[in-house]
Amino acid sequence: MTTRTRPALLAAALLAAGLSPLALTAPAGAAAAKYADDFNGDGYRDLAVGDRTATAGGKKEAGAVVVVWGTSKGLDFTKRTVVTQNSPGVEGAAEAKDFFGTKVTTSDVNKDGYADVIATAPNEAVGSSHRGTFTILWGSRTGLSGGSDYAIPGGTDSFAKDVAVGDFNADGKVDVVSVGDNYVWFLRGPFTKAGSRGKATNLDPVDGEDIRPALVVSGKVTKDGTADFAVIGDDRSDHQRVWFYRGGTNGPVAPPKKYNLPLPGQADLSYAASATIADFDKNGYGDLAVGAARAGNGEAVHLLNGTATGFSGTVRSITQNTAGVPGGRETGDDFGFDVSAGDTNGDGYPDLAVGAPNETLGSEFWRAGAVTVLRGGRSGITGTNARQIDYTTPGFRRPADESDSWFGTSVLLRDHNRDGRAELLVSAPDIGRLHLFPGTAAGPTGTGSTTLTVSGLGLGDRAYFGATLAD
Repeated sequence: MTTRTRPALLAAALLAAGLSPLALTAPAGAAAAKYADDFNGDGYRDLAVGDRTATAGGKKEAGAVVVVWGTSKGLDFTKRTVVTQNSPGVEGAAEAKDFFGTKVTTSDVNKDGYADVIATAPNEAVGSSHRGTFTILWGSRTGLSGGSDYAIPGGTDSFAKDVAVGDFNADGKVDVVSVGDNYVWFLRGPFTKAGSRGKATNLDPVDGEDIRPALVVSGKVTKDGTADFAVIGDDRSDHQRVWFYRGGTNGPVAPPKKYNLPLPGQADLSYAASATIADFDKNGYGDLAVGAARAGNGEAVHLLNGTATGFSGTVRSITQNTAGVPGGRETGDDFGFDVSAGDTNGDGYPDLAVGAPNETLGSEFWRAGAVTVLRGGRSGITGTNARQIDYTTPGFRRPADESDSWFGTSVLLRDHNRDGRAELLVSAPDIGRLHLFPGTAAGPTGTGSTTLTVSGLGLGDRAYFGATLAD
């Protein structure tokens, strides 16, 4: 891992290329940011997009993070900032196959009133091993301002395969949970711009088992006000499981609660798994939705209801054969490749967007992809009134090359224009596009939709991009 900063020279180069340099920081108030994705504190949600395939400084697949800035009318795709490990004030250096921006999440980590971006670089070299790091890109009054790099505290195992944030020990400071191939790390806050952090604790093995994590997701599951998190993966015996860590004053409670997922023996949660936590039935407890896209013929979304002590023991599954869900269950559709929660129709209940990037439309467009929006309500997520968004959606301007587009690889539900209805953002990485569908009383619509290309995001003239939308 190389550490250096680049002041005026690189800033001038970025301006010459037509990109916004990272802005200089300015003092902020003590109140935490209202939105976890308002990076400049102007009261509008912004959008962070990770692209692990981006070329930076001539280094292929070094990776980048693009921020699209929010306005009173929603996202303005003409206002954007491209950040790499070569950007001014960002620790590290862009190197081939660092894959910076593989996973991105957002939070006001230092509670200065400006949200920050947490971006992983899972192949970043630390010493002689490609163990991986994550970088916090700091928000400020005038935009993102530098970045601090964090690595595994010793050892040679992989780090920053996925990250989740929250106050897991009720001390008022934001913590980070990071998972690698073999370990779950709990890194206590505070995280500072100087690169310091609190104590790191390895939470694996637990309950006599070695966890092989696929991903980690955080949220408030119980009603105690402390953030919790769930690790999804297997126990090395190919038992696909969820491990729930309840937050508490002494940190995450161990051993965690364990839940089995109803997956066939060929399921592979190390790839194409996704998860989110939201209160889909509005009973005050956060529920878990797990997308399992690579499960043989068992592609599904698995739902675990929240309770006062964790998730209930009953796992409910929704597939494309569930009543009300458009389409049909087919092997290889990858239904559940990515999931995101948000209220798309303004009824007060979070809905769930489910990507199926390998979905074939009719007999003509192979692997074009689709997104299904499942409605939340008193009974939680069901198939009732589900809506499919794809390249045949009325009002949506279809590209000429929609086959093999992988529409739905990454999805995001977020209300950027503050009309009470979340817009749906969808990536189609194989043709280098990002789509935005407005929210309506009936859910996302193709009317008024927006399409942006890789070059329009400032990521060069190429087709493919490894888009990851910050949830």
